[in-house]
This record gives sequence, C-alpha cells and structure tokens, in this order.
Amino acid sequence: MIDMYNENPFRKFSASKMSDNPRFNVSVEYTDIFGNTHRIQCKSRKALNSAREFLSIFKAETTAINRILSEYPVKMGKFPKKFHSEIKSDLKAAGFGSISKFLLK
Repeated sequence: MIDMYNENPFRKFSASKMSDNPRFNVSVEYTDIFGNTHRIQCKSRKALNSAREFLSIFKAETTAINRILSEYPVKMGKFPKKFHSEIKSDLKAAGFGSISKFLLK
C-alpha cells in the first residue's frame, strides 16, 4: 500500500534550480561622425569591456574632430570654400588628414 502522508521528497527543490540562467547578451551601439550606427553584440563581460575600450577611441577622435570644426562657420550645412584649406591643415596637424576629404565636399 502507498502511504499518501509521507513527506514530499521534492518539497525543498525549488523551480529556479530547474530553469536555465539567462545568458549575458548586450548590444553596444555607437553613432559615428558620419551618422552611421555601429552595433556590437557582446556575449560576455570581457567582450563588453573590450567593446567599450574600442569605442572610446572613436569617441575621443570624434570629440577632437568636432572641437576643430566648431571653430569655423557653417552656412547652409556646409563649410564655406574659403575655409577648406585651413580646415584641412588643422585636421592634418591633429592626425586626421584622411578624414578631411569626406568632411569637405
């Protein structure tokens, strides 16, 4: 005969032990100076830290470029032609010589 009054052997076994832990999955987004959005998927904290370190380089470069460009006037969304040579020389002095051809059209 089965004893119905015995203690349940699964009483101390919680449901959380049965479920899988959610995996670490983070998406890091960055919008560059040209308006392009870059998304990096990180599956671990180590990958997240390396992505942050990598994107901090872009962030520092963007602020340096914006600081240089903020010194010049903008008309109708563009820099006037008379300032192009000065802007190119300033960007080249800061190490961003190859970017000037994309910014000044």
